[in-house]
Amino acid sequence: MLLRAENLQKEYGIQEIFDIKQIVIEDGARIGLVGRNGSGKSTLLDVLGGRIKADGGMIKRYGEIAQIRQDAEAEGVSDEQHISRLGLRKSAVESGGEKMRLAIAAAFSRHAPLLFADEPTTNLDMEGIQLLTKMLVGYRGGLVLVSHDRKLLDDVCNQIWELENGSLRIFDGNYSAWTEQKEREREFQQFEYEQYQKERTRLKRSVIDIEEEARGMKRPPRKMGRSEWMLYKGIASMQQQHVSSRGTAVKSRLEHLEKKEKPSQLPQVTMKGMHTIKIKAKYAAKVTDLTVEFGDHRVLDQAKLWIESGKKTFLTGENGAGKSTLLRALLERRAGTIITEDAKIGYFSQGLTELQEEKTVLENVRYTAAEPEHICRAVLANLYMSKEDMNKKIGVLSGGERVKTALAKILVSGCNFCILDEPTNHMDLYTMEGLENMLADYEGTLLVVSHDRRLTEKLADVVYEVREGKCIRV
Repeated sequence: MLLRAENLQKEYGIQEIFDIKQIVIEDGARIGLVGRNGSGKSTLLDVLGGRIKADGGMIKRYGEIAQIRQDAEAEGVSDEQHISRLGLRKSAVESGGEKMRLAIAAAFSRHAPLLFADEPTTNLDMEGIQLLTKMLVGYRGGLVLVSHDRKLLDDVCNQIWELENGSLRIFDGNYSAWTEQKEREREFQQFEYEQYQKERTRLKRSVIDIEEEARGMKRPPRKMGRSEWMLYKGIASMQQQHVSSRGTAVKSRLEHLEKKEKPSQLPQVTMKGMHTIKIKAKYAAKVTDLTVEFGDHRVLDQAKLWIESGKKTFLTGENGAGKSTLLRALLERRAGTIITEDAKIGYFSQGLTELQEEKTVLENVRYTAAEPEHICRAVLANLYMSKEDMNKKIGVLSGGERVKTALAKILVSGCNFCILDEPTNHMDLYTMEGLENMLADYEGTLLVVSHDRRLTEKLADVVYEVREGKCIRV
């Protein structure tokens, strides 16, 4: 056993973050910790690791714990082997990707029996994620992994912990097995709810029928004289008592019928049939002989790229390879780029998207929407924005909420050429699934820069790797 915790509690003010009866981590554990943004995943790791004090409960640690944190703090890097495996030099670590690689090297160099990895793929490119996967799979000890990379969770984990509403549920299997089991649970809950509704309706109908039968007994039958009715009343009284007893029994069954809640589900929304006018030209855009230089550094060298109308084209490649540079050059209509005249572009960039700070989420989305309000609300809901979130002003939103708002704004804008630069960064798994489902239905032309392998596998019609200044179809 590497760690044991019992009756673990954590609160912030009056808000309960979690209340967990028991946690056990054994040597060799491969645990994926999942939950929505804000559910307390990072807090739980910090409490278990000793960085944050619990408000209640007991924790016993039976060895050192190494931790890779989201803010990529690298401490005590001593193992040159891990640094070189990740393609790093100890000097001049500048970019977010380099900082994360250094943090990974620092954690692995401690050779701790237990490793906590909190979003370790943040800012990593495809090559970095593949290297990290190999290192996690081969890790000698137990590990708990928080990640929005669904393929990483599939490749590394054999158990999923779901943190929801302050409670921890444990599922055997990897991420895909967990999603299948959750879907089976939802289907069974729906079946139970439908059976409950049917039985409730049947019992209520029975009560009405019995009450009507009882009322009918209080009136003399047709063609029965008064003297006959006086003789019949005694028999009728006994029958009424019997009917009344039946009614009482049915009402009791109705009152004690075990209530089944309707399983929560997102509003149905599809991108099909939205106000998107298809591009008539065969190619929505072309990049021909595009060269971009920054000082002495040539980022793109006579790069060529064809974006076919109606297709979903994905760009992959290492950090710094020039993917975002290519998108910006295309949007700026630089020499060597062409965008067809009937393209209506929706562009998402986490650093450049304009939102009106004084307006609410819904007001921002509706401002440029080609769709009615109920569609705007449904799209936001499928990105896991609650009704309360929709009424928040942009100025008080978290970074993740701003990303969701910006994406929703684009999805309902009626654009027929959607350009997305790393749309899933910092998204939780639930939101990523929602976005993936909507993009799958998108009938326009899609150009996406992404390191998310599952998103690419599920959606891409065409994949290009940007490498050594070129765009290479893979």
